[in-house]
Amino acid sequence: MRMLMFHVKDYWYAPYDEDSDSSGTATRFEDCILVWVEAESKDIDDRTAVLRKMVKNIRWIAQKHRLRQVVLHSFAHLGGEKATPEEAQAIIEETATRLRTREYDVHIVHAGLNEFAMHVCGPSLAKVFKAF
Repeated sequence: MRMLMFHVKDYWYAPYDEDSDSSGTATRFEDCILVWVEAESKDIDDRTAVLRKMVKNIRWIAQKHRLRQVVLHSFAHLGGEKATPEEAQAIIEETATRLRTREYDVHIVHAGLNEFAMHVCGPSLAKVFKAF
């Protein structure tokens, strides 16, 4: 598992269509934790421990910034041996479920190509990478 977590002032994304070279309607978030997630093939065998560590790390950074809104974005470009898209999506959905039971407001960015922009806060704690 590889996660790149950001405290963002502003983040928006819109589905992108390569054929028409156009973007759909944008979805916007302000002052939240944005987590780029890359599930790896080894995560499937150790799913319970991976989910526990994901939730723990996301909660830690959210608490440091006193935030309750989390955006999970599958991002298969962080290195490592990737899980299948279906396996990665299942892990992201389970992470969202676990965070929601702890009263976090969680949004999952739809899989596929997206146009996006983000304004990341300046302090070093606004950008945290975790691999496990």
